Amino acid sequence: MKVAIIILGNQWVCPYVNTYKSVFDRLGCSYDVILWDRDGSDSTAAMGYSSAGANLCNPFVKAWHYLRYSRFIKKMVLENGYDRLVVSGPHLAILLACLLRKRFKGRYIIDYRDISVEQKPLLKSVYSKVVADSFCNVISSPGFKACLPAGHEYLISHNFSVDAAIEALENNPVQKSVAVPLDILTIGYIRNFSSNVKLIESLGGSGDYRLRFAGRGDAAAALHDFAASKNYTNVEFSGFYKKEDEAAIVAKCDFINIFFPSDMEHSAIMSNRFYLALIHKKPVIVTAGSVQEVLVRKYGLGIVTADCRDIDVQIKDYFSTFDYAQFCNRCNELLAVFVEEHKALERAMAAFVKL
Repeated sequence: MKVAIIILGNQWVCPYVNTYKSVFDRLGCSYDVILWDRDGSDSTAAMGYSSAGANLCNPFVKAWHYLRYSRFIKKMVLENGYDRLVVSGPHLAILLACLLRKRFKGRYIIDYRDISVEQKPLLKSVYSKVVADSFCNVISSPGFKACLPAGHEYLISHNFSVDAAIEALENNPVQKSVAVPLDILTIGYIRNFSSNVKLIESLGGSGDYRLRFAGRGDAAAALHDFAASKNYTNVEFSGFYKKEDEAAIVAKCDFINIFFPSDMEHSAIMSNRFYLALIHKKPVIVTAGSVQEVLVRKYGLGIVTADCRDIDVQIKDYFSTFDYAQFCNRCNELLAVFVEEHKALERAMAAFVKL
């Protein structure tokens, strides 16, 4: 039994790959990761297609690389004789539709994490057929169900380490003392200039807050330049960090920022930061109208805002009645739900391997 896990970028921007790896490892199943090395960070990957250095902001260049990568995938799949495929993202599902439905019908998993090209009228029917012929379909957020073909079961794959989640259920961290300046952390891939700049505008220059941005991304430089142009000395950018340093970075914060744009895609997703917040027991800031808002309100996990205008008052009101022990219990209640959903995914993957 040999499985190919096929992703649309570098491994560092696709942490969910580790979920599949860990489950396949436990099942004793052989697998390879076929990836698109966009930035050179996976230059040693045996199954990597490289476009490092290419101007992917140019739509024609990007489309050309999409086609070349799809041909690379087909070549790797046929040459290596894989028995099963895990295909991430609607772009790849559509580009590989003929291969999947003709050679792997009932022997592939579709993994869905972003609303994208499958919403276009000309591509909807293609994607629907790929979904119908899969072994199972995996989504990273319940918010996606409304956007996908009806009549199919969708399992949820949470963007976390289940081992870390189980450990977090058993051990709450020592409470960090809340003191001014309050530390608000944006961690991971730094994108979405329009939403992050609203948070900076609202709290930048205030001695009551320290805004930290840890990670790299396409909006990091512009946000840094904006904060510098306003002389906001309480806004910091630390750039790339090693995964093993992540827990120490999170431990220092009081809030994790997950304020995203108010559009269909961002309203449906579950952010990696949301899981970090649950595991490390940190309150969050999320966008009104999002699937994350539903969970934050239900479990009392932080603040909901539409535009960050009154975020200063909301944060101070939240901490005025903050009970850390109760907060940890609420985090664990939701984590336990997520762990059970992960176990359902593991059972499906075990059946997938044993076909």
